[in-house]
Order: sequence, then C-alpha cells, then structure tokens
Amino acid sequence: MFIGRDDDLSLLRDCYNDAKAQLVIVYGRRRIGKTETLSHFAQDRPTLFFSAQMGTREEQLSEFSRRMFEEGAPAGRYLDRYPDWHAALSDLAELPEPEDGRRRLIVFDEFPYLVKSDPSLPSILQNLWDHTLRRRNLMIVLCGSAMSFIEKEILSEKAPLYGRATGVLKMLPMPYWDAVKFFPRYSDEDKALTYAILGGVPQYLSTFDPDRTLEWNIKRYILRRGTALYSEPDVLMREEFRETGKYSTIIRAIALGDTKLNDIATHTLIPPGTLGFYLSSLIEVGIVQREFPVTARVTEQTKGMRGLYRLSDDFFGFWYSFVYPNRSELDSGDIDGVYEENVRPALHDFASHAFERMCAAWLMRESVRGDLPFRLNRVGRWWDRTDEIDVAALDRSDNRAIVGECKFRTTPMDPSMLDLLRTRAVKLGMQERHYVLFSLSGFTQSLIDLAAVDESVRLVGLPELLG
Repeated sequence: MFIGRDDDLSLLRDCYNDAKAQLVIVYGRRRIGKTETLSHFAQDRPTLFFSAQMGTREEQLSEFSRRMFEEGAPAGRYLDRYPDWHAALSDLAELPEPEDGRRRLIVFDEFPYLVKSDPSLPSILQNLWDHTLRRRNLMIVLCGSAMSFIEKEILSEKAPLYGRATGVLKMLPMPYWDAVKFFPRYSDEDKALTYAILGGVPQYLSTFDPDRTLEWNIKRYILRRGTALYSEPDVLMREEFRETGKYSTIIRAIALGDTKLNDIATHTLIPPGTLGFYLSSLIEVGIVQREFPVTARVTEQTKGMRGLYRLSDDFFGFWYSFVYPNRSELDSGDIDGVYEENVRPALHDFASHAFERMCAAWLMRESVRGDLPFRLNRVGRWWDRTDEIDVAALDRSDNRAIVGECKFRTTPMDPSMLDLLRTRAVKLGMQERHYVLFSLSGFTQSLIDLAAVDESVRLVGLPELLG
C-alpha cells in the first residue's frame, strides 16, 4: 500500500497536465522513496521507466536501447543498439504517440550513474531539449540520490541544463502524520516513539512489522546483527564518504549532545577549521542540520560556523545512541541485555527531540489551515545563554509569537509549566504572545481549568497532535 506523498504527487500531476513539454528534476537522499513515488505516479500513464545502474557507457546504452525498442522506437528496426547517447535521446522524439493521446512519461532513475559513465550527457540532453524535445508531448524526469551532484551539475548556473527544468522536486522525509500511518494499530505513544526512531524515511518505516510490538521490532530489525537496519548507517556512510571513521566520530559526538562547533572539535580531536568541511558534507546529505534561534537574522546565520549542530536524521540518532556504542554486545547476541539496560530506560528522553519537531510541524500545519490566531512565517527553537523555549513560531512582522512547551513524559503537565513558559517568552520581546503546551500524558485538571478561561493558552495532547 502506498502511503503519503500527496504534495509531491500533486506537483508531478500538475507538471504532467501542463500544456508544455516538461523536464522535471526529482532528487533527495537515499531511501527517501523517490523511485517508489515515481513508480506510483507512473501507474496508468504511458511510461518508459529506465532504472540506471553503475556500469559502463556501453552497458547502459544497451539496456536503454532495449527499453526504447520495446516501446516501439523506430531505430529498433535496423539497430541492435544506439551508437551513442545523442542518437538514443534523439529517438525519444520519434516514439509512437500513445493511442489515447496522452503525454508520454520518460523517467531516468539514478540519472547521475549515466553521467558518471558519460559526462557529456547533460550537454547532449540540453542541446536536444532546446532544439527538439521541448516541442514534443513529453514529460522527462531526471531522478537522482546524489544530492550534491544534482545541485552542482544539473541545477547550478554553470551546468548545461541550468534554466531548462520546468519543475524541481527535492523529496524530504515524510511528515510525522504520514509516517505514523504505517502503524495503524499502534497506540499514540508507540506511534510517536516509532517516528522518533525511524523518522520519515519510508524504507525504514516499511521494514517494521505493524502487527508486532515496537519492542519486538526494535530487537528484530535494529539490534539484531545481520539485519538491514543494523548495518544501514555503515552502508550509507560508505556510499557517501571516504573517511567514514571521522564522519562516524562526528555523528557520535552530536548524538551524545555535543552541539557546538568547539565541543564537537574537542570530542573528535578534529581542528575546528577542518571540522567545518566534514559538517558541511553531513549537512549536504541530510544527516546533520545547523540550527539557529528562531529569532536569528539571516546575516547572523551566514557568519562562519555559528549555530548548533543537531542530527536531522532520526534513525542515525537512534543508531549512534544505542547501536554504535554497544556493537560488541550486539555482535555477541546480547540483544535483550542492550535493550533492557540501554534502550528502554532512555527511550522517552531520546524521543523528546523528535517530539519537539513534531510539535513545530503541527504548528505550521495548523497555520496553513488557518487554525491559528495568525499566519506563521517561521517556526523553530529559541535559546539564549540561560533559557530555552522548545518551540517558538513568529509572524512576518516579528511582533506576534506562539511559544510552546513540549513534554514527552509519563506525568501530566501542570500550571508550573505554563508559568515557566510565560517567564521565558518575555525575553522574545513580542507585543502579542500565545501559549501552546504539548504533552504525551495529558494535563492536570488545574491546568485544564486555567486554559479554559484564558484564550491565549491552548493544550494539545498526543491524540490531537496525531489526529
């Protein structure tokens, strides 16, 4: 069953239904669901779907020729294989029109593999698009997981295809409200915990068995040696980086709570100047993010390596918190011991960071729906040297704010939490402030009574957050 991706599919449909020929770029980190989404979109549409593999130019041309000839390309009458990519792509314009008159969809999955074997391919496609293909009833999709390649070699100003794309879709992890649909029979708490562990990566989510308990899935699919998720970060690190040891050390330091540049440098023994390069690479592939207080100006965010560094990939956070430091025990088969002594006691604390992001996403979704006192311009955390606000949302004028406290704990929130939030919110200096308290375990009656008579206060429990 295909879940989510409504916005992504909507964009692809709009491109397909446009009167003009389309050249669409789809990219995103590995395992994010690009191929699955494109396959779902291609259903019931006349499609040539070419999945490129690592190989030589000749091997790739042979496979593409076979697919083209199966679709009725005229050259198949007198050729066994196209001699080059210019001839192969030129023949796209000669494919037979679908009988129902609909647009033909051409998908090049993992396009960077093709370019690696023939660097002239983007220039060839650019020339053909300018002179022939943009006048045909085609929608061409170039898809890739090598994010830096797509951004530098396809989308940048110096790239041959710059300015030709009619649509650019950067696929992101699924929002939590779609991710939890993989586990319809889980309790709300276990849905939130599962999202905190796996994030919004469809391949990870589909690995878990929704008919088994969360504990069983963690033990079976993450902590067990030999399973895909047990080795997933190792595999991805080898695919993306050469110095995997240094990158792993950096990720582990951030997972342990070192979020400032100097603290990470002290933990890893990598000089701050050199460390910036590694952090930039981790940000580029979507494993790490640099975070600033929500009130920070753009000029402040562009200065050097300031800000805090946090793991943006939830599964990497879980793996480096619980698998990486316990590899010896897990390799020896002590799965139950690691779970009982390391995972279970710390699971709710670990999930608290993901819970904060869920609350921030909920606020933005409510804003889009028009269900907040005003439209939000940006949402994030706020902090100074002494205080921190879990989630703060500002309007475009920076005069109105919604501030929130997020508690993923087994005890209900009480009025003291609201008092603390109000005290901290004063530091934002906004003329108008509203307060939202998010809680795993609900609220005390005294807090409920207080919110009932104060229009500036809203209480949001887990059922409403997930609903």
